[in-house]
Amino acid sequence: MSKSFTLMLVHAHPDDECSSTGGLILKSAREGHRVILVTCTNGEMGKMEHIGVNLDPESESDQDRLGEIRLEELESAARILRISEVHTLGYRDSGMDGWEGNGHAKAFKNADEEEVVGRIVAYIRRYRPDVVITYNEQGGYGHPDHLKANKVTTEALEAAADPARFPADGREAWRVPKFYHTAWSRSKMLRAWRWMKFFGQKTPLDDPDFREDKYGTPDEVITTRVNIRWQLRRKFRALTAHKSQINGNFFWWFVRLTGRWLYKEESFVRVQSQAEVRGEESSVYEGLS
Repeated sequence: MSKSFTLMLVHAHPDDECSSTGGLILKSAREGHRVILVTCTNGEMGKMEHIGVNLDPESESDQDRLGEIRLEELESAARILRISEVHTLGYRDSGMDGWEGNGHAKAFKNADEEEVVGRIVAYIRRYRPDVVITYNEQGGYGHPDHLKANKVTTEALEAAADPARFPADGREAWRVPKFYHTAWSRSKMLRAWRWMKFFGQKTPLDDPDFREDKYGTPDEVITTRVNIRWQLRRKFRALTAHKSQINGNFFWWFVRLTGRWLYKEESFVRVQSQAEVRGEESSVYEGLS
């Protein structure tokens, strides 16, 4: 039997674990690896129109109720993905950049950075992951919570390896061997938007100031492409467990329809590696021993 490893993912909201890493999670679980998910917010600022209950998007109590619903959906999705353990940090969803929710005192965007770093350090030292994955410096698409997740996770990796940082947690320092950012291939993203436009859907291509270089990850920067073709069906089953956000969403219907052609891979950028790896990888575990 091949050696098993521990994968830790730090995501911003319930459903993020499915969209960019669901296939990798399923493949890892099938291969006997341990998967640890850390979800930073409850998703209170998500969509309400297809939730099945009457909630007011302007009501803070109803936003809180949405957060409870989304955490229940996360539990269901995690079972489908066969995630070993899920940890939720419980911060409030900040909403998209410029939304009123950005200013909420409990929003993840405004959370004390040292506090969040310390909490993630505790998980890193507890589970000693071989691979950690989160978003890039742009947060994938600029969402404040994704930006924050990148910042605190990057800092936590350094802090977890330093015995002088957070010594009171009582666990030994741990340096994570491999660190990755999620990556949406720019060429595939543009191709998907062109097809959606053909179907009459509004996309960023409709913006008169549209610039390709603002979206996705340049294909030449991607270091790791994981074939998830055999995980696609179960990945989309997990995604649709987040029914409050997926129901009525044309984009995810389109992705499911075209998945075997456009989305049979999940892509990543290798940021740091203690393992010797040359060329493009087909697995985030390459070079580990």
